[in-house]
Amino acid sequence: MNLKPFALLALSLVFCVVTSSSVLAQPTDTTQTRDSHLSENQVKNLFAFARVYGFVKYFYPLQKKDKISWNYIAAHGSQRVLNAASEEALAEALRAVFSPIAPLLNIHSAYDGIGISTAGQESSNHYYYNLHQGLGQDKGDLPILTRKISELYKSRIMDVDHKTYLDLLAKDRILSVDSLYSVPLTDKLYCSLPLVLTESNYKSNQAHRHFSQKYQLNLDRHEDRLATVIIFWNVFQHFHPYLDNAAAWDSVFVQTVQQLSPSMTRADFMRVARNLTTSLNDGHAYLASTNSTGIYSRPSPPILQTAWVENKLVVSKVNIENTSLLPGDIVQKVGAQEAAGLLDYTKSFLSHANSNNGNLLAAQSALGWLSTTTDTITMALIDSSGNAKNVVLNGQGYQFKVPTPVAAIRTLEGGIYYINTSAVSAKDIKENLPALQQAKGIVFDMRGRPSSSFLRGVLPYLIDKEVDTGNWSIPHYTFPDQKNVHFVPTSKWSIKPNGNYISVKKAFLIGHNTQSYGETCAELVEHYKIGTMFGCVTAGTNGNINFSGAGQLQAVWTGMRVQNRDGSPYHGVGVQPDISVQPNLKDIQLGKDTQLEAAVKFLQESR
Repeated sequence: MNLKPFALLALSLVFCVVTSSSVLAQPTDTTQTRDSHLSENQVKNLFAFARVYGFVKYFYPLQKKDKISWNYIAAHGSQRVLNAASEEALAEALRAVFSPIAPLLNIHSAYDGIGISTAGQESSNHYYYNLHQGLGQDKGDLPILTRKISELYKSRIMDVDHKTYLDLLAKDRILSVDSLYSVPLTDKLYCSLPLVLTESNYKSNQAHRHFSQKYQLNLDRHEDRLATVIIFWNVFQHFHPYLDNAAAWDSVFVQTVQQLSPSMTRADFMRVARNLTTSLNDGHAYLASTNSTGIYSRPSPPILQTAWVENKLVVSKVNIENTSLLPGDIVQKVGAQEAAGLLDYTKSFLSHANSNNGNLLAAQSALGWLSTTTDTITMALIDSSGNAKNVVLNGQGYQFKVPTPVAAIRTLEGGIYYINTSAVSAKDIKENLPALQQAKGIVFDMRGRPSSSFLRGVLPYLIDKEVDTGNWSIPHYTFPDQKNVHFVPTSKWSIKPNGNYISVKKAFLIGHNTQSYGETCAELVEHYKIGTMFGCVTAGTNGNINFSGAGQLQAVWTGMRVQNRDGSPYHGVGVQPDISVQPNLKDIQLGKDTQLEAAVKFLQESR
């Protein structure tokens, strides 16, 4: 879903490759020696540093903060505190790093609570605070295209007069200028800082002049890997609108840095670092390398496609010639790896909002690496007759089948029409309008991403009154740790009928790959009762994505809050089918689409 769908859908579509295709290399042994890992005290010190870093970077009012090299501060500052042997030494190291940037910040051992300690500031004609509409910082390391897609989100320093300041204070949008935001860092150590500065304190701070040195994070350096985790952990700590869905977020930081070691490879680091996004339970969330344009390279064609059917990893489609692999074969082993272990391994790298979809997503991604491996792989399978068989895939010495073009509209038995919403256009509907208006019924397949023209071009044929989209809002952050978040509703999309209403019975197929813009379309269908929904629950992941960059990595996540129209949670819930239909093994072996056949039968029997 995008607020400017018809301008940006073509741009954002390329990023859905991240969550819908295989992103994993062949499993490897990543065991490290314990003495190469951080000690418990070092992890504690890093966590304290990470907390203060996020407070200062995002919520201490600073002039020209985009000129400050936050990558440098993350890398070198964290090393300065890493080996502090006591609470006193840690406090001293934290002050040494952050006092030159945020002089009114205090590291201390007495917790006074939020809004109790005074900041020692007098009244002023102007007041300055951070306003994050989503998150607009952290875009400097992003390629042009990803910056473009995330332009919706803004971060800026607000300059308000005394009257506006008092109004914001009364609405709990800001913290009083004479108060401090105070939180614990360790069992004995606390951090306090002002979130609003007077004009004199704001304008006298010239930190941007002294901390502007360019610094490129290098993932071959251990200290830069630690800095990268600190940076991205803070992004989600303060700006992920569904962080409540991520269990024990502090522990995620600890568990992630505990697995890092100087001896690990870059690939091993990426596998560990993705724990941050996997733990978010957000179908958009992903951590990836960037390139010059920001466009992810499209994956190699898969040798075969697999699915999770009847609690088994099943071959659903074979894309190569001259092989004994067949749809419906049950995967037992790939090399020495049991299918269940491979599925769990794959699932550990995938973020998904709806837990019911975890195995479904993992199954379709589990064997994508077969297309790029140069090794000889033996697969152990059970065929449709229950017989065991082995298939050897020899490096890349296989011939891909010529892909069959997918028709946007085709006729089925009994006067039923099938429309592939991923390929259909308004022109297709117009050219087939007389036939569609006389059809027994129409099945709309929304199990993939609908075309960008679906809402404006196709939906007007399916409605006889104006409809609009649901409950979307952009979070406005002025406090750390997602305190006192103010959600501002976004404008709705309105779609009007075009006078060529297709009044026949309609069925819509949905599933775990119905996500984001696809869920916007599905929610409209469901809310306005445009047709009957068949299949499985959708991904429960909607709202514009946001991007944050650090060195050669970029993080993707859902930046917007989407709720059901009654205000109840949508994230992780999704659109439920009216009639639940799960694929079955027998139909796959016979080349049948279980969900499509159920929808066709429903329409044929409808009066």
